[in-house]
Amino acid sequence: MNFGVTLIVIALLFLAFNLVWALKLPNYRLDLSEKKIYTLSPSTDALLAELETPMDLYFFNASHPRKSEALKSHGEYIALLLKAYESASKGNITLHLIDPEPFSEDEYKAQLLGLDSKQGLFGLIGTRANQEPQKIERFDPAQVEFLEYEISHLIHNVARQEQPVIGLISGLAMNGSRNERNQEITPQWQLLKEIRSHFNLMSLGSDISRIPGNVRTLMVVQPARLPQQTLFAIDQFVLAGGKLMMFVDPLDDLDSTADTSGQQNLLAAWGVQMQANKVLADSRYATPVVLAVGQPPIRHPGALTLPRETMAQHDISTWGVDSVTLLNSGTLTPLKKSRTAFTPLIQSSGQASTFDGARFAQQDAFDAMISEAATRGRQNVIAARIEGPAYSAFPEGINGQEAAVKKAARIHVVLVADTDLLSDRIWLAARTANGQKALRSGNARFVLNTLDNLAASDALSAISPRASDQQQPGLLDRLRNEAEQSYRKKATLLEQRLDQAEKEWQSLNTPSLISGSQAISSNTLLQALNKERLRLRMELHTLKKDAYKNVYQLELIVMLLSIITVPLIVSLLGLGIFISHQRRQHPPAAVFY
Repeated sequence: MNFGVTLIVIALLFLAFNLVWALKLPNYRLDLSEKKIYTLSPSTDALLAELETPMDLYFFNASHPRKSEALKSHGEYIALLLKAYESASKGNITLHLIDPEPFSEDEYKAQLLGLDSKQGLFGLIGTRANQEPQKIERFDPAQVEFLEYEISHLIHNVARQEQPVIGLISGLAMNGSRNERNQEITPQWQLLKEIRSHFNLMSLGSDISRIPGNVRTLMVVQPARLPQQTLFAIDQFVLAGGKLMMFVDPLDDLDSTADTSGQQNLLAAWGVQMQANKVLADSRYATPVVLAVGQPPIRHPGALTLPRETMAQHDISTWGVDSVTLLNSGTLTPLKKSRTAFTPLIQSSGQASTFDGARFAQQDAFDAMISEAATRGRQNVIAARIEGPAYSAFPEGINGQEAAVKKAARIHVVLVADTDLLSDRIWLAARTANGQKALRSGNARFVLNTLDNLAASDALSAISPRASDQQQPGLLDRLRNEAEQSYRKKATLLEQRLDQAEKEWQSLNTPSLISGSQAISSNTLLQALNKERLRLRMELHTLKKDAYKNVYQLELIVMLLSIITVPLIVSLLGLGIFISHQRRQHPPAAVFY
């Protein structure tokens, strides 16, 4: 009986503890993961501490029969991370985890708010009173390193009272123009409409002496066409702590004698240089474009479609950008004595080089330029982030106006050595390898990401993508990459000759030749072309075999070790067990004495 009473008392005390005291205990979380992936960064904690009004987060994670295990695991990770946000917000975030049933009210609301429901709802919606809902249409497991920034970005957008102001200074007619001769109206650039839908874009004109105080982020296009006083205003804005995204172009079609010294001085003050009239050609990423109406697409050495691998993998500017299309871009180079940090955002392949801009007007020189770029090519920087201490490009002032700020401990500038990526022209002309129109969302997303990052609060902009969990390439991967680069350097010319031989063979291999002499001539040429095609293919095969020789040898060694080692170990273990059993059954005669 005493034993039974003791058990009852223990049970009552346990219940009392859970009902009364457990509610008053602090909520401790222990993250035992290797890279603390369930713990929010200090910058995110600072962002959540700034929240003043409550909001609701609705995480839609639908159970779909075709949902992969990787996607389910990613959903569980997102749910745990969102719970960490809710816990750290001190009551300002209320989380709702929803698994909507098919044809339910929850599913209807999610679709109405714009979540992607093709393969099951898998997105996030943030709402608060008197504010338009913000959304993440669909979480991408491939972008897991940007997940914390993505969620924090949504919370920041829900909490902000108004759209950030972006000032625009352009030497190009981006807002549209009217031709007084023929009264034709050039429409506003499409990308400018995209920017206006996300920001409060304020056009400042091209001839100003001071940037307005409510502008903290500035976008400048083609500064070579701007007057000196405008460049001076930009210089003072950057030194005073303003953030800048600037697009510079190596070519200026309107005036080849334009004075670009002001632009060059401005770049030099930030520790960067860009050669005028030097255009980048890339043998690997050159894109077919239509140069004239009715003509087939032709591979243009200066029209580049750069894939994801050419971009900075862990920078907010390239977040979610699959490709960027450029036309006649320049290259950026850090100065040797520069004190600023130069971080490449977009680069060419290793088969790229710069040429005089005049050569790009000669269509018959395109093949030669592509070949030269592959032969003497190296990787070039097209877009970069510049941060660090800098001095004014106008220390003596300008036109009697003194420089209010002559140096700064830290500037923040993003430079892009191209202006055509903003224009409608490149979106209409760019083609993919199969001749289809190229997607234009990559250019817009790159620009919007960068402007959003520059215009964000200090707490949000300080949230950096987490390091990827992917392993570093091993010896075999490095050998494969080196072999591929070695093969590409030597094979480009042979591939071009083979392509030319194929075209000639196809043009001659037609049934339209009637007379006997023409047939004999055609057959002779076809035989010669067939021999040339066979020889070039054999040379390419031999070249590839030589380039990958070390790779094949290492792969053979690894395969043999994999095949032989395991059976050998098992055999040795079996032999050891057999000998041990034999000794137990038939011990040596000496043990009996």
